[in-house]
Amino acid sequence: MEEDIRQTTAPSPEDGTVGPDAAPAEPPLTHPQPATQETPAADLYEGRYSIGPILGKGGTCCVYRAWDTQLQRYVALKRLEPPLSEDEHIRARFYREGRAIARLSHPNVVTLIDRGSTETEEYLVFEYVEGRSLKDLIKTEGPLDPKRAGQIAGQIAEGLAHVHLTGLVHRDVKPQNILLDSEDRARITDFGIAIGPDWTRVTRVGAIVGSSRYMSPEQIQSRPIDGRSDIYSLGLVFYEMLAGKPAFDGTTLAEIGRKHLREKPEPLSALRPDLPPGVERVVLRCLEKLPENRFQSMDEFLGALVGLSLYEPRRTSGGLLDFLLGGREDSLGDSETWIPPKETLVPPPPGVRRSDRRHLARSRRRHVGQRQKRILTAVGVIIALGVIGVVLGLTLSRPAAAPDLLGLTLDQAKDVAAESGYRVEVERQVVAIDATAGVVTVQDPTAGAVTGENTIMVVVTREPTSVKIARLMDVDPEGDGEENPDLLPALIDGKTDTAWSTEVYKSSDFNGIKQGVGVAFDLDRPATVMRIVSSGDRWRGLLLAVDESGGDLKEIAALGGSTDMTVELPRPVRSGRIWITKLDKTENGAFQVGIFELAFYQ
Repeated sequence: MEEDIRQTTAPSPEDGTVGPDAAPAEPPLTHPQPATQETPAADLYEGRYSIGPILGKGGTCCVYRAWDTQLQRYVALKRLEPPLSEDEHIRARFYREGRAIARLSHPNVVTLIDRGSTETEEYLVFEYVEGRSLKDLIKTEGPLDPKRAGQIAGQIAEGLAHVHLTGLVHRDVKPQNILLDSEDRARITDFGIAIGPDWTRVTRVGAIVGSSRYMSPEQIQSRPIDGRSDIYSLGLVFYEMLAGKPAFDGTTLAEIGRKHLREKPEPLSALRPDLPPGVERVVLRCLEKLPENRFQSMDEFLGALVGLSLYEPRRTSGGLLDFLLGGREDSLGDSETWIPPKETLVPPPPGVRRSDRRHLARSRRRHVGQRQKRILTAVGVIIALGVIGVVLGLTLSRPAAAPDLLGLTLDQAKDVAAESGYRVEVERQVVAIDATAGVVTVQDPTAGAVTGENTIMVVVTREPTSVKIARLMDVDPEGDGEENPDLLPALIDGKTDTAWSTEVYKSSDFNGIKQGVGVAFDLDRPATVMRIVSSGDRWRGLLLAVDESGGDLKEIAALGGSTDMTVELPRPVRSGRIWITKLDKTENGAFQVGIFELAFYQ
């Protein structure tokens, strides 16, 4: 069961996938001293950052408080920990997180300051947020006042509206990923599993990505998602702020998932009779099982909050932009006379009489007036020529629309892109099983888009590297301890006419005498992709992986629903279990599951 990460001052580590979040290390009792300019570069991370205490720790990353010796301030440094920093798949995902956050600039989103990559290191540097996580606030204070909960929910929605505007879906909105700064302003963090519209073309069949208590029904069922999935998760966060507890809870992912798909949460009106009318309706609309029945955008949700007087957007000065667009008046307008402060007045030169000064002033005004006219005329001509130049430049240099590169080989894509004035860079490679290697599956920007950049980032397929299964063992903990162990070699013999199978049962739930059976496996090195070929598509199960930090089995993916399933694993796996929880009905009316092939790849 997932535990809550305590995120007090930093973006969380990459803890978004299903399974328990690793608890962060306790911060030290004393704060580290900021590095001075005399700190030897050899003692600094990447020659710039003085590493302090760990703020959070997950399965792949650690987040440290660090002192930036260049900017002379604290930052939160998120580092991909070895040996995972050498894993191509994990590095690509980490790179994608940095690229996603780099698009964002909003008061309710934690700001990315820097990112770096070497042959052995990957890191992201965020602003250091003084405060605590929303989860900590709920744990400490319990159910929040409706007005305060609405204000926090509205700020989260404002940030997510900006995220969605850039084409991203967060996919992991939860109290642990919301930081509250010293001004009680909500800040969204952890974009480790964010996804954009282009990236959804890389299918992750059977993979569940998210945090079990806060996943939308479409995430649980591995269906396509959009911004309305974040609306569902925000509804769960809003409910938890008002109720003081999660809307859906349980002891296993499967139990929580069933509640998301079939049940409604305990009525808020029963838990909080003091809630203003209409609040529960807003929450329940966010929690509709079908995306089309929810609020269709964050703006609609914000409108509902404002209508209930639960949210007042914080207004800030538009600064230079508002001034240029006429948003505020110039304090030096023609209708006003500017009088310089007395302390800035310069006394007249020695020997100049007052009458001389008046004559000199009139002469200067005439001279200055003529000079100002000439200057203004010249400036006007320069501005006009500049505007004409800019218009012509934009017209003549407007980049062509991005060509469609999907389905082309990398060489073909480069040729086609060059014809439109673009160049192609490979963002990452994905394993392609039974498919052509070197083919473009994702491009950014998409075909037809016009941007100011001339580079198209692509994802291409590559041939998989097989990972050897070192050991297989049948698992039947609630039965006789065995589940056809003699058939296990059939899983790795490469033949499609031999299979390991469960024993025969009279019902899909193992006659009600056990929760499941399965096959345990050990690999000779970590794998990032799994393929499983089965006899039917109506069985259900889970992929359990050993948590390296604690040795416990954690649920990381749902299985079943297809006879040939390829699962892109959310993290590298070396040991685990195929755990079957529901059997398929055979032609003779019995219940059984047969698996023809089990294979792992990098």
